[in-house]
Amino acid sequence: MSGLSAPTGPYAVVCARTAREPVPLAGERFDSREDAERAADMADEYHSALRRYDPEAPRHHLIVRDAAGPPAPRSNADSDVRLRYVAFCHDVSGAVFEALSETGFRAAESAAMETYLTLAEVVEDRDDFCLAMLWSAMNELDIGLDAADQRTVVDAAAELFGGTTRGATRPAPTVGSALERTLARLDEASFLDGYDVAACAGGDAWEATFADYALAERTGRLPTLPIAVDLVRRLPDRPVAFTEATPLADRRWRLRVEAVDLSDSNADDPAGLVSLDAADEGRLNETDYRL
Repeated sequence: MSGLSAPTGPYAVVCARTAREPVPLAGERFDSREDAERAADMADEYHSALRRYDPEAPRHHLIVRDAAGPPAPRSNADSDVRLRYVAFCHDVSGAVFEALSETGFRAAESAAMETYLTLAEVVEDRDDFCLAMLWSAMNELDIGLDAADQRTVVDAAAELFGGTTRGATRPAPTVGSALERTLARLDEASFLDGYDVAACAGGDAWEATFADYALAERTGRLPTLPIAVDLVRRLPDRPVAFTEATPLADRRWRLRVEAVDLSDSNADDPAGLVSLDAADEGRLNETDYRL
């Protein structure tokens, strides 16, 4: 795909039904209609491969359009809650699997797919296939890669997920505003239900509180990968770390996000971008904590 795209090309590939640019074409531009059509064919093959593992993977009717022109017609499907949820899961999963391949972590990619295929045999709800795929990728990243390698994969997945944003002329968002937009996107996709973001005293840290998180576990771990992929996409030049996850009542979590200064030679690689151990694990077993 990278051999066909051009940063300032006049053509883009979108889904005719939703007018969105699906992974792995999000943000890609092409110098000619022919290159865009070839990329669309490759993306169709990619999505067909996904459907071999998950029959619920979205089907995209891909078309080429002028990147500077009006968006393609939208359909009522865009307002379908289930479609947004499934599409979000698959877009994140697809970006992560593609990133594992691009960054050379083939063993983790294979292990994640093996884990997913095992889980798929016992999944009963069809909407859980996409969540199982996302969880499988998260789990193998968590157990198989260190913080530096996790950051490499998350950075690559972030660019694939939403297109490259480096060099944009509009003002860069603050960490706090980017975090709010990320949680709003997850809320829109029904991946969580309700959220709040508050700046911490002292600056360079924020606390996000959210409920009914789709990947919540009782294992003492909060999977953060989908939040990280979307947030890093919005902050390509502002590294962040997830430093604390605390379970609260009523299926809520509090997540602490901190800006990281990598110019400091003593700074560690951003951590928590895949998962975090719960700060109060015992809270998960209390009667008012429900999944």
